[in-house]
Amino acid sequence: MHGRLLVSISSIFSDTRGAVADMVGRLDAAGIPVSLLVAPHIDGNWHLAKDAATREWLLAQQEAGRALILNGFDQAVQGRRSEFATLEAHEARLRVAGATRQMRKIGIETDLFAPPRWRMSPGTLEVLPDFGFALAASTRGLHLLRSDTFLQCRNLSVGEGFGAAKWWRRNVIRAAERGAARGNTIRLSVSGRNLADKKVAADFFRAARAAVAAGAEPGDYRGVVSGMPLGT
Repeated sequence: MHGRLLVSISSIFSDTRGAVADMVGRLDAAGIPVSLLVAPHIDGNWHLAKDAATREWLLAQQEAGRALILNGFDQAVQGRRSEFATLEAHEARLRVAGATRQMRKIGIETDLFAPPRWRMSPGTLEVLPDFGFALAASTRGLHLLRSDTFLQCRNLSVGEGFGAAKWWRRNVIRAAERGAARGNTIRLSVSGRNLADKKVAADFFRAARAAVAAGAEPGDYRGVVSGMPLGT
């Protein structure tokens, strides 16, 4: 059975929007859907509600049918502990409530959730169904919350607390190609912070193309919720 390719981009804000839009365009042209990880705050300083250009771009993407994934409340800068990695249910509930409320005011509605760096505590996973989320993505795989189903498929990340050096990117390309050839579901993600580097952008695009060439069928994270078949 063919596996699937799920591609996502995080850290989308004023300084990265141009490079992110370029990569989205390249992937779209190659027939590879990309899901966008969005947060109301990044690094404690940037606020989506105050960035009209980024807000309008994201709303246009949503209107065009792009899959948007809530990426926490305050997607932290590299070096800080991941926001939802160790939270108990009570604190996770407060942060998810704040994030969903602020995004709703902006006009962004999604039932997909992924914590920063994909690191999610049991307490976070516990409260997500109460907010209507259908899917949560973690380092381990994909949690289908309405059916209480777990699909194991690790994420191959570039940047955002993970590697971005040439050797790391080379390993990501190889892992994507090998996994696709085995019929596995391949999850590729990149930080918008790293896409300004043309070599990083080129290698990330190459990884996505390699997975498709090896047999992975491109889709987005909404397809998981709607029941698209996934490889192992």
